[in-house]
Amino acid sequence: MVEDVVRMGRLLDMYAPLLTPHQQRCMELYFCEDLSLAEIAAELAISRQGVHDLLQRASQSLEHYEAKLHLAERTEQIQERIGAAAAHLEKGTDVDLAAAKRILADLEL
Repeated sequence: MVEDVVRMGRLLDMYAPLLTPHQQRCMELYFCEDLSLAEIAAELAISRQGVHDLLQRASQSLEHYEAKLHLAERTEQIQERIGAAAAHLEKGTDVDLAAAKRILADLEL
């Protein structure tokens, strides 16, 4: 459950500009400001069911964008590789420095 919220937050960071302003606001209120459906409904002047439906559609859109573009997946892979390079750099041996250079050279930015 927490992983789903974190994932949706990451997708929202990446793809929010592709959502409608109404979807963006609803997602921000739910995922960033941690408001309940009832609180969001009052803020947006729609029903709780409307909020639920809006969140579902926006979430599906974010997942669709990620399935097509893979930006969040690619960002995670790059972060893992940078972490591995940093671990090699901390060790500081010649072998580790060479490994860090290889990892960083192989990054496809």
